[in-house]
Amino acid sequence: MKLNLGFLCLSLAVALIFHQTESINVEQQYCKRTTNGALCLSIIEADPRATLKTTPNGLCTILRDKALATTGATSAKISGLLKRATNPHLVSSLKTCFTGYSIAISNLKSVDFRVINPQTYVGLVGSISDASDVPRDCELSFQEPPAIQSPISAENERLRAICAMTLEMVNLVECNRPSFC
Repeated sequence: MKLNLGFLCLSLAVALIFHQTESINVEQQYCKRTTNGALCLSIIEADPRATLKTTPNGLCTILRDKALATTGATSAKISGLLKRATNPHLVSSLKTCFTGYSIAISNLKSVDFRVINPQTYVGLVGSISDASDVPRDCELSFQEPPAIQSPISAENERLRAICAMTLEMVNLVECNRPSFC
């Protein structure tokens, strides 16, 4: 049996293009259905792990990992701010935020998106929701009288947005099952 090298190369090129198109379709199909589709796409497209971009479960993993990176960076920033802070209210608020971010890191690390089904759904949503509450609670700690400006508002908003997209993505994955939603 003679193998046509030209046909083999063409077949591989078509398969590669199909795989890339399929990946883009999954990203676009799911990200455009989230509240912040542009941010979702920018996070997914920036991630180098192509194999995760071919399934909604993989997209959830990418978003979770971005949330973890955000919590880690914010926690480090809070630690630095605590070293320099002298205002007792600022110190107290930063400690509240640091504790919350530590819990968020733990919650996010516990999430495994390889299987999203009715048995795993509640745990996944609970862990992501708990992490999503941290930015709100952190910001509220700065608003206690006498209110002061939060030095990490942008970071809090970023984590909240990523967690919200992750929750929306989990819901989209699970709601594609006719028996669930």
